[in-house]
Amino acid sequence: MMGKRIFATLVVAALAFWLALSPRAGAAEDAIKGYQVLKSSDGAFIVLYPPSLERMAREIEKLLEESARGIAGELGLEKIGTIRVILASDTKTYRMLHQGKVPEWGIAFSSLEDQVLGINVDLVVRNPRPFSIVVRHELSHLLLSQRVEGAPVPTWFMEGLAMRQAGEWGFSDEWRLMTMVARRTLPYLEELRGAFPASADEAALDYGLSYLAVDELLRDRPGALMTLTAFIRDTRDFESAFKSTFGMSTYDFAGKLYVEIDRRYKVPGTILNATPYWLGLALLFVAVYVAKRVRTRRKLQRWDEEEARERRFLY
Repeated sequence: MMGKRIFATLVVAALAFWLALSPRAGAAEDAIKGYQVLKSSDGAFIVLYPPSLERMAREIEKLLEESARGIAGELGLEKIGTIRVILASDTKTYRMLHQGKVPEWGIAFSSLEDQVLGINVDLVVRNPRPFSIVVRHELSHLLLSQRVEGAPVPTWFMEGLAMRQAGEWGFSDEWRLMTMVARRTLPYLEELRGAFPASADEAALDYGLSYLAVDELLRDRPGALMTLTAFIRDTRDFESAFKSTFGMSTYDFAGKLYVEIDRRYKVPGTILNATPYWLGLALLFVAVYVAKRVRTRRKLQRWDEEEARERRFLY
């Protein structure tokens, strides 16, 4: 018991040191006062959580252990370094942790340099995405950073890879991107290197483009991810690593990607964006059809009545 208390004290002290490296450290330290500590069986994950979230902390610890091996294996990462996970029970505490560095729509964040994963539990439980996807997405960021040993990686690749490894791209994402491609100008892939826009719609377009780019790269190239990340780690240069792996520059790849996106989404997206007009025409057609059926039925009924009268007259 004493050993566990000492361990918990050391972990909290280490986390406090990390928070002290950034501005407004006092506010961030206040956010974790009274937090408890849970260490995974393999020692790779340290979960800090308020007592009220103990059950969730244990579920997250289990999810991390189950997910980490597969994600690390795809990257070629042999040994996972220690990752600290902080569960914030409310939005105020979550803001104190990231200190304004995450957009309002953000429900989790990763500090790559410090290998810290922060989760806004208040928003996660109300988010339509499964909790496992949120955790796997952020875990992908952290393990990628470990694999390339902190070498810079453009945002589009990091986010697209996280979405792919988390398995979060679905029909609703495809539908939303299709409608957005038709009415917005696609950003240049090379520009997606910093933080994504604070606007949820603009960010959704950037995330969609990032996912399509990474999926296009890796879909039919088994082992390419291991090769690419190894080159990034060794050369410290994403562009040269990309060319060595795929035989083309990111600029050439982006050109091919935009042609494919235009072919796949432009026309369907234009039709979907015109839905109000198509819907109006459809409703008008239905109204005319129903009116015609009513008139026809009345006419047939009148004919039946006239024929019945004629028969009574003849007989």
